[in-house]
Amino acid sequence: MRPRADRWAGASAGRSPRGRWAERRLFAAARKRDPAVRHAVASVAATPGHRLAERARETVALWWAQTRDPLMRRFVLDLGAVAASPPARQWTLALLGRLGTDLTAAETGPVPGMLADPDPDVRARAEEFCREASGDTLHTLWTLDTGPGTPLRGLLLRHGEPPPSGPLNRLWEEWLHRPDERLWAALSRWGRPATGGGVEGLSVVAVGSAPDVLREPRYRAALIEALALGDHPLRGIAEDRLANLRDPALTDELCAAALEDDGLARICRKHRLAPADPVRRAAFFLLTGQPEQYRALDPDGSLLGLAYASAPPAGRGRLQRAMLTAGDLDLVRVIVGHDRRARIPEMPPEEIRYLAERLAERRDWDGLWALVQDVAIATGADLCGLFDGWAPRGADDRRVFELYRAADPAATARAVARLAASEGRAAPRARLRFRGRVNDVSFSPGRDGPFLAVAGTNRVVGVFDLRSAELAERYAGFGASVGRVLHTGDGVVAAERTNRVDRDCRVVRCADGGTRVLHTARGSVTALTGTGDGGFVAGTRAGELLRGAPDGGPVAELPARRFRLSRSSWPRSVAAHPSGRIAVLGRHLVVADPGADDLPLIDYEPPAAWPAFVDESGIVCAERGGTVRLLRSNTPYSTVLAQRGAVHVDAGVRGLGALPGTGESVLVDGTGDLHVLDAGASARTTVHRAPEPCAPTSVTVSPDGGFLAVGDAAGHTDLFDLRVRELPRLVARPVAALLPRHLGIVATARAVPGLDRGSADALRLLEACLEHRFRFDVELGDAVRLSAGEFDISL
Repeated sequence: MRPRADRWAGASAGRSPRGRWAERRLFAAARKRDPAVRHAVASVAATPGHRLAERARETVALWWAQTRDPLMRRFVLDLGAVAASPPARQWTLALLGRLGTDLTAAETGPVPGMLADPDPDVRARAEEFCREASGDTLHTLWTLDTGPGTPLRGLLLRHGEPPPSGPLNRLWEEWLHRPDERLWAALSRWGRPATGGGVEGLSVVAVGSAPDVLREPRYRAALIEALALGDHPLRGIAEDRLANLRDPALTDELCAAALEDDGLARICRKHRLAPADPVRRAAFFLLTGQPEQYRALDPDGSLLGLAYASAPPAGRGRLQRAMLTAGDLDLVRVIVGHDRRARIPEMPPEEIRYLAERLAERRDWDGLWALVQDVAIATGADLCGLFDGWAPRGADDRRVFELYRAADPAATARAVARLAASEGRAAPRARLRFRGRVNDVSFSPGRDGPFLAVAGTNRVVGVFDLRSAELAERYAGFGASVGRVLHTGDGVVAAERTNRVDRDCRVVRCADGGTRVLHTARGSVTALTGTGDGGFVAGTRAGELLRGAPDGGPVAELPARRFRLSRSSWPRSVAAHPSGRIAVLGRHLVVADPGADDLPLIDYEPPAAWPAFVDESGIVCAERGGTVRLLRSNTPYSTVLAQRGAVHVDAGVRGLGALPGTGESVLVDGTGDLHVLDAGASARTTVHRAPEPCAPTSVTVSPDGGFLAVGDAAGHTDLFDLRVRELPRLVARPVAALLPRHLGIVATARAVPGLDRGSADALRLLEACLEHRFRFDVELGDAVRLSAGEFDISL
């Protein structure tokens, strides 16, 4: 009886039902790897013209790929059998040596595994395939790169064609992170740098194919980075590049980096590199341990002094340590320079302490005392502990010295911190009491002293010297109550008002004891303000808008239509800016420049009562009901209005003024409380609460923003010092940075009731320091002090 496999083979040759049944049995047995059917399947595969020959060859190839059966391997080679589906297809092509001819780039996935296949022919042919790959196939192989130390990586690195940009960039990153000789051999042979990313610059340095490229800023930075890589082989390559590249910009940048890196400093010393600028070169030589070169360059230390003055805080600390190491430098002259007072405000506490200790070591007590007088009082109190039995000779100096010695440094520092963190408040200084209602008040803009003009219902105008609270000038003889008053510096402009619409009222100039009528209006003068140059702008009940010249010359009428004025829309209030712009509040708030032909800058219709300029394009306006708005034109000449901020005061508003130069504004509410609005008019702070409710009638801010006066219906004028709001900003500053005007601020702050003892002692010390500092000044300006208290005034 024939063997079973032979029967299947014979039966499979026929087309009978029994033959088809035998075929199915044969391939079923082949799928199960039945050794008994190997020859039968191979016989079918080798039979020319057999209709199942191709299927049999594919089955033989698959059988070998999955089992590595030696007999099936021989059949594959003899028959040229190739499996139909991957990965068996790729393996049989490798065994047959047909990878290069039959394998597409998309089918190379199994190739890395073939390089480690136990079949030597498969390995050899896969290696050959990798060595000869090119184009898309090579690119695909690089995407299959299995990493360092693997067969595929080794073959790819020996390839003559470089990889595409993605794999190439990864190879550069790998070499920079973990340098490898074989990897470097391939990268250098290919000569292609990375493209993009953080490694591009370093790879350009490594390849060095175009030396001039390294003069570009980004590649100069990469060269410096490479020089700082320590024992990485790229550092040596970069140093070779540096030796052949003389570029001043590169040298300066490298020297700057060398100040932070000892390795770079050694390279600079080795190649004799230094900054081109002599000031930077002096500091560089000192900081990089080249004292001989430094002394030859800067024998008198002048260059180092300039370098020290321009260095940031961290750089100054390094220079201090280097100077101590050098040992023979004039530290004081280097640190302070030729203008000690100009430098003191810039010096941080640790630098001041360092300098003071060096002075104390040299027993330069005069120099140390000069330093103490220039620094902030908390620092000065601390430094006074360095004096060793020494005291200044002059009585003025000894007074301040003894105050310093008596001060507890810790308590002084705490007091200064409290004062610096406190809210700036208005300090009430004086109350002037008159007989009758106060209609208006106005500060003098002059620098000859603080004067206040006051107008009342008794047809009299008075000018008071606020230093003594005495009447300096008196003007009477008005035909009606004086409703508005303006001090112009060289005189007073007084404007009458009346309850009768058809009665004439005058604008009168009062100066040098006499009066002169400037203009007669039909009805009351309803508004009056200064223009900043000694002139004025006034409005009348008849709808006129008047402009007075600074020299007291003729009064001109401004075009009423320009400001939307008429007899029914007369100006209730006016404000002026030094730029020439005028704000007029009638039924509309109109802001315009009388000297320009443009439309009004602002034309707004709020129910406001007072306007005030905070700057050239911004104006704050207040309603009696308590709403305050900041309005600003979007462009210098625009009728489009943007409301930038708004706050509400519950007690209503009775007066408004702007604080020059700060963008802030100050208002008085219906009870007499003072509020300061921030520059955006979006927040307010109560800076003073009235001790008892009052009925404010007028509010004016001095032209420099230092003082505020509030008149009321009961005949009072209250004076406030707004300068004390600066105290938190100046109490911790160096005394050398303060001005004579600050003496008046400190004196006023000392008089504010409720100061704790530590704060009072700190302010007394600061006042003594300022008095000593400015003792020889003839004109102290705002240092003059207002008379304090309550005064009954008779006009």
